[in-house]
Amino acid sequence: MRKLLWTLAILIIIYLGVTWFFSGLILHTPDRDYATVLQMNKDRWGLDLDSLQATLPSKEEISFESPVDGITLNGWLYRPDSAQCGVVMAHGYSVNRANMLKYAPIFDSCRCALLLYDHRGHGTSSPESFGTGGFHEASDFLAANDFLLEQSGLSQDQIGWLGESWGGATVLLAAGREGAAQPAWVISESSFANWESAIMERGIKDYGNGLNALTPGAFTWAEFRAGVVFDQVSPLLAAPKIKVPVLLLHSAADTLTYPVQFDQLVAAFNPAILTARKLDWGAWHAHNIIWRRQEYTDMVLDFIGDWK
Repeated sequence: MRKLLWTLAILIIIYLGVTWFFSGLILHTPDRDYATVLQMNKDRWGLDLDSLQATLPSKEEISFESPVDGITLNGWLYRPDSAQCGVVMAHGYSVNRANMLKYAPIFDSCRCALLLYDHRGHGTSSPESFGTGGFHEASDFLAANDFLLEQSGLSQDQIGWLGESWGGATVLLAAGREGAAQPAWVISESSFANWESAIMERGIKDYGNGLNALTPGAFTWAEFRAGVVFDQVSPLLAAPKIKVPVLLLHSAADTLTYPVQFDQLVAAFNPAILTARKLDWGAWHAHNIIWRRQEYTDMVLDFIGDWK
């Protein structure tokens, strides 16, 4: 009996240790610096973000505090003379604000002020911070929105939100948060339906189906370490609460965040406020704008209509 108890104790300790390790992988944010992101876009896609940035108004280096834990979040503000509108942009996992420059010309053409910033744990924003799949990031995003309101003098109905991948989930979570500011519109490109599905899709590719046995412990550790309620990190739950117009975009060829997650999100929205486009362009994850820039631009401008 004693031997059995010792064996069980050892197995429990091993399970706790292994699941602690996997919770670290969940919460870790594998960051790339700006130079790497700029070079990656040039080498892989022939996209010169430096040249693109040169067409925008001069950027201002800005920073603001997270309402969650007071960490510093850093960003760029592009402010044309007599801005008529504003857009807050949220980048994807493992990149930084520079990766959102590819969207900037769409809204610069409308004379919008543009706020791009680094998520917690990314770029130059408090690298020691855990990533939380959009949960704390949604609070940070709302602070970015408030910063743009204060700096630009625009009203809330003159500001739109755009997010890509992890950032696409972030803007949906922010728009669905009770009592939060409501933008003129939300554009979410390549969002996952919930954090668990995003983790499991990618994790099973790397570690196999045995990962299913580790996830209860890993998710519990992640909740404990990051101060989140894991099940609430869900754009799927946020979707029915969103009241403003939403443009939801995804590539039908996406193998990183499977299109079934897009389908689940579409079904969760009030159809009266949703424009959903599953694009059959053969694009990789969050690369629709790179594959067909002009068509993508026209689609976005058609969605925002005369708001600008």
